[in-house]
Parts: sequence; structure tokens; C-alpha cells
Amino acid sequence: MSRLIFFILVTAIYFVGNEACKEIEIVIKNTLGPSRILQYHCRSGNTNVGVQYLNFKGTRIIKFKDDGTERSRWKCLFRQGINMKFFTEVEAYRPDLKHPLCGKRYELSARMDAIYFKMDERPPQPLNKWRS
Repeated sequence: MSRLIFFILVTAIYFVGNEACKEIEIVIKNTLGPSRILQYHCRSGNTNVGVQYLNFKGTRIIKFKDDGTERSRWKCLFRQGINMKFFTEVEAYRPDLKHPLCGKRYELSARMDAIYFKMDERPPQPLNKWRS
């Protein structure tokens, strides 16, 4: 009888501990100003969203699951200005290899001075300034 209880307890712990991890969101916003287009190119491991364009006040969301490996690392290259002269590259998401970060929301907002980063309900912080 004690073996049966032990088996049920181990089985319950296994299934509760392995519940599905909610998707992580990377939100990209263009707040550069009217008639200013933001170009971005995000990639992670074998996943590549390609070169995309975002109009002023536009928003795009990239959803993915953290598999707990380096393949979950997301990097984005941003460009803006005449002939896309100004650019910066940011690490949009870095995995925690010991504890996958389930259900988090990372916001990257392009402004005239820099790319701003916001996580959850924290205030946005400048991440990378534009280079030319």
C-alpha cells in the first residue's frame, strides 16, 4: 500500500511540475514620429522573421516558447532614418538556462534617441542609442 501511495505521489509531482510554459512575447513598437518607418530584423537560432517594416504607432508581436537552451536567445537589428542610415542591434531576449521565463512580455520601443526596453510593468529604460 505504501508503494502505491509513493507511486501516485511521484506521478502527481511529475505532471504538476511539467505544466505547459506560457509563450513569451517580444513586442516591437514604432514611436519615432509621424512618417518615420522602422525597419527591424529579428532572429533566434533557426528562426528568422526576416526584414520587416513598421509604420509610426505600429506594433508587432513575436511569440515563442523558451526551450531552455541558447537557441531561445533573440537578437534584433533596428534601422531608421533616410536610407535607413541609423541602426542599432539589441538582445531582445536572453534565456535563463536554469529557469525558463514563462509568460513574460518584453517591449522594445523605437524612439528618436534610442531603443527603449520595458519588461512587465516596469518603466521603459533606454537600451541602445542609434549609430550611423
